Amino acid sequence: MQPLFDSIFEPRVWRVGELAKALCETVESLYDELIVEGELSNFRRHRQSGHCYFTLQDGEAQLRCVMWASRVQRLYFRPEDGHQVQVHGRLTFYKPRGELQLIATSMTLAGAGARQQAFEALKRRLEAEGLFDPDRKRPLPRFPRRIGVVTSDSGAALQDILSILRRRFPVVEVLHCPVHVQGLQAAPSIARAIRLMNRLPEDRRPDVLIVGRGGGSVEDLWAFNEEVVARAIFASHIPVISAVGHETDVSIADLVADRRAATPSMAAEIAVPDRDELETMLIRTVQVMRQYLRQGLDRRRQRVHMLLHHYGLRRVPDRLDLLKTELQRLEAALQQQVRQLLERRRQTLTLLQSRLNAFDPQLPLQRGYVRVRCNGSLATRAHQLQPGDAVTLEFYDGRRDARITS
Repeated sequence: MQPLFDSIFEPRVWRVGELAKALCETVESLYDELIVEGELSNFRRHRQSGHCYFTLQDGEAQLRCVMWASRVQRLYFRPEDGHQVQVHGRLTFYKPRGELQLIATSMTLAGAGARQQAFEALKRRLEAEGLFDPDRKRPLPRFPRRIGVVTSDSGAALQDILSILRRRFPVVEVLHCPVHVQGLQAAPSIARAIRLMNRLPEDRRPDVLIVGRGGGSVEDLWAFNEEVVARAIFASHIPVISAVGHETDVSIADLVADRRAATPSMAAEIAVPDRDELETMLIRTVQVMRQYLRQGLDRRRQRVHMLLHHYGLRRVPDRLDLLKTELQRLEAALQQQVRQLLERRRQTLTLLQSRLNAFDPQLPLQRGYVRVRCNGSLATRAHQLQPGDAVTLEFYDGRRDARITS
């Protein structure tokens, strides 16, 4: 490192670049790694590169900071202006602008108390909206056809889930949607996967969703405390099992989900029945049904035996003879009634026919009477006819024309 002064009496003349370089070397040699606590402000993320730029301040001073995209991906929460944070990094002097800045390697909320306060605040707000209401939680299907798994494709959680599902219920189909489970992109990735599972066609849509990851630090599990994940689980039409971390870890996702599993392995056990237990249950059911049928057949066999030896059953032939005699008597009486009815109807018909014949207009003609018609009209009085009128005489067997002479 070059001295700032050539001598006690003569100050050295520096070019700007040389001075900036010297300052950079001086600053970077002070600390290899340091932790700075302050309030976030002017936080922004570059759309193309993904790098984040922000300022740390505490009311007395402020420090410009930058975090490269590769480090941003490891954040467990979404930084916002006003957050009190602790930033790990190293100091450097940014020569193009002549500014002191901190190159951040990691960022955490300042203290466990701050994380817990953020957790409790979100928990109270979502609970007030009814996202934790037990009455809205749906039961899991007893025999699911398809299980959706939302977790990382590189973690042990996925292999544990697949292993248990194959062992307990090998006929179930598994759909895996790989997601980030920690870092800044984890929460949006998990929420997007839940929505995608719900948008699948009905013949491909899972019956149950397992959402989670294996154990880790509070920071590693923080994505499952994000509001976007909680609302995606709440909006899901598919029942959700939350399986985050270890048994002692309780996340916001656990509180919203329809069922909570202490571990991903336990989630797989909750999601499907056990093949061995089902087989045992079926064997027991078959045995009970056989015993029930055997007892039923024994009761009916005893009933038939009792009926065969019953006094009333032994008198069946005599009873049949009595019924046969009674049937013959009723048949004869019925035939007699029919004959009498037919005779009465025949007499009535004869009487009506004789009455009808009395009104027959041809009957007087058979007795010798003649009808006289003049100009087509029937003449019933002598004064209706005048000498010289042409008339028609109607006899029983025909007609004759005549003329009145007087």
